[in-house]
Amino acid sequence: MKKERASQPKDMPRLDTAPRPKHTSSSGYRSDDLHLGKSAVLRDPAGIPSVSLEYFKSAALPPLRQQIDVTKLKESLQRDATVWSNTSKRWTEFETDPKKSGKHEDETCKPLSKVFDAVVREASKTSSTPAKLKFSSRPLETPMSGWTNFTRPDAYLLLVDRRSVDVPKSKKAHASDKFSDSWDDIAVSFELKKGTGAIADGNDVIWSLQHIMRSDPCRRATFGVKIENTEMRFWFTCRAVTLVSEPFNFCTEPEHLIYFFCSLVFAEDHELGWDPTIRRVSVGGKIQYNITVHTDEGKDLVYQTTRVISDYSADTLSGRGTRVFEARLIFLNGTSVKDAKPVVLKDSWRDCDRDREDIILNQIFADLLKHKGPEQEEEARKHFLTVLAAGNVMVDGKIDSTDCLLRGSDLSTDRTPHRLPAEEVPKGKPIRSGEGSTPIFRFAPYSTKHSKVHHRTHFRLVFKEVCRSIYELRSLDTVFATLEDVREALQFLHSVDWVHRDISGGNVLRWGQIGKLADLEYAKRMNSDTGHEVRMGTLDFMACEVEAQKYLFRPIIYRQVGTDDSTSFRFNPLHDMESVWWIATWTLYYHVDQDASQPSTEQIDAFYELFPGRLNARFPTFSTFLNIRVLPAPFQTAAQEVENMLVDLKLAYTESETTIPPAYTKPLAILHTIFAKRFISAIEHSRAVSLFSPTAGSRQEGSSAKCQQEDSTPDSQEKKRTKRS
Repeated sequence: MKKERASQPKDMPRLDTAPRPKHTSSSGYRSDDLHLGKSAVLRDPAGIPSVSLEYFKSAALPPLRQQIDVTKLKESLQRDATVWSNTSKRWTEFETDPKKSGKHEDETCKPLSKVFDAVVREASKTSSTPAKLKFSSRPLETPMSGWTNFTRPDAYLLLVDRRSVDVPKSKKAHASDKFSDSWDDIAVSFELKKGTGAIADGNDVIWSLQHIMRSDPCRRATFGVKIENTEMRFWFTCRAVTLVSEPFNFCTEPEHLIYFFCSLVFAEDHELGWDPTIRRVSVGGKIQYNITVHTDEGKDLVYQTTRVISDYSADTLSGRGTRVFEARLIFLNGTSVKDAKPVVLKDSWRDCDRDREDIILNQIFADLLKHKGPEQEEEARKHFLTVLAAGNVMVDGKIDSTDCLLRGSDLSTDRTPHRLPAEEVPKGKPIRSGEGSTPIFRFAPYSTKHSKVHHRTHFRLVFKEVCRSIYELRSLDTVFATLEDVREALQFLHSVDWVHRDISGGNVLRWGQIGKLADLEYAKRMNSDTGHEVRMGTLDFMACEVEAQKYLFRPIIYRQVGTDDSTSFRFNPLHDMESVWWIATWTLYYHVDQDASQPSTEQIDAFYELFPGRLNARFPTFSTFLNIRVLPAPFQTAAQEVENMLVDLKLAYTESETTIPPAYTKPLAILHTIFAKRFISAIEHSRAVSLFSPTAGSRQEGSSAKCQQEDSTPDSQEKKRTKRS
């Protein structure tokens, strides 16, 4: 149980909020192992609010068309004996409870299609718009997807006018050419269990929601339905929150299901969660996207993507959902543009109380110009990305935000969190960014009861530089040169009292012969009094103090038993510096120096001591020394400089924390000077040293067999009559 924290003095800047790692950053999620992947998805939400049916209708569902009267529809349907049984007082197709029907579970959801058809047929008599969705129940078929995914919903509502695009390489999960339903057209996914207390299908509806949000750049939100025997719940997710309604008996309480079907079937595409400013196209046999950027100056720029640079942030249901593309401008205010140079387009959802990244950059440059002069400001610009275009996404004439998706509704304070059983699974291994696996909880944690959804605003940026991330660099000296340039970028920030607060391998970039620092959404002035909700971060690159939310280097004589240092903890520039050190360390301990080779057992053990993938587990190792002898011989001389940097860093912490708040100004200046010298030396000692990722299997233990079992071929799946759960 958490300690109660003392209230913060009014004259102090608001404290930073604790970071929370993403479980979808774990190797279990990335390993194609369905069991591990689903477990990671279930652990990411910090509690899912269970809301009343009335709240769900008023906030999450599209508004009913004015001509539709649910009460009159219900009365009309109940007069039709083929639809409603006045004897049993329930839908004719469900006169018997699903669990007593004697039907195979795969067939149990199909009668719902007749209920859907009856509701839509009757509602269409008064609706001025045609039905946009149709009902499909194909529990033995897997919809097509651009991602490898063999999940089979029991049923779904999909668009009549498809938004999907057929391409030769689409990943069909069924051998039959006649089946062509696509996840890209599914608005609502259904999961049904004949029994009650069905954990697996409660999880599966979340898995379906998550698959849609991660795989389809055209989605802003999506819906789901979970059925356990006669009990039905509605689901909704967007980048701010996932909601589940309280249950109701769909057999005997028809008004709720009628409302659900009618609100969705006659809604516009953007009300169903699609983004009208992104259009999926086929280019050269591959799926690409035409994305509109509406700038603050009123220009409409349409870019066509050529490849995905990064979409890891889209894996989690709630969050920034950042996708980064390489793209080319094809239209400017409706006029075709030919042979445009490649650029980088970033699509993301920022916290509604944060400035956009381009605005933050301009604030930093303005501070540098004011306090350091034009030469320093011009020099600093070399270390950051150049913004060519920026603007908020506009949908239906308004700035796109989760507040609009939820129609400005706040949560009720008396709501209860929805329990998410998450099976315990073996800890996975980090496979790419070093983010690693994450804490294993028996049940996903509940969120606190607060009445405010912390909304996000949808925006897009276009950058001039098409960079390589530090993960793509294959020369050790280039990695150190890039980190030195990023350290210099931080020195510019720190010199005008700014901190970055989100240094990770993904935002350390290289463009030509220079390193650049990106992703400044969390950057802020040290004296800023703004605070934000719990945020997710890259666990393995966080400073240990930020992870622990307390100062760890205070002299023992100042540590009083029972005191809680976290009441006064704030992020400071030393934490940025530590994150840079962690990236250098990860590079050395993750890679090998020969192609198609594996690290030694000792190197693997050292890697997992440094990057265990668990909260508050790195500090004991950080407090000691690096074991550089386990590294490949060509790495060791440069690694000695990285070990020296660790000593320098801990000395800076110790000196600054003789007082609270830490007096970091002098230790920071010294540390910047020392780190610069260390990086220059590391560059010289790593000339012509190549970096290679370990061969498959060296860092992923035991996942392939499970993956083969879960994701078998379509032919072998067809032999199994029931769908996979």
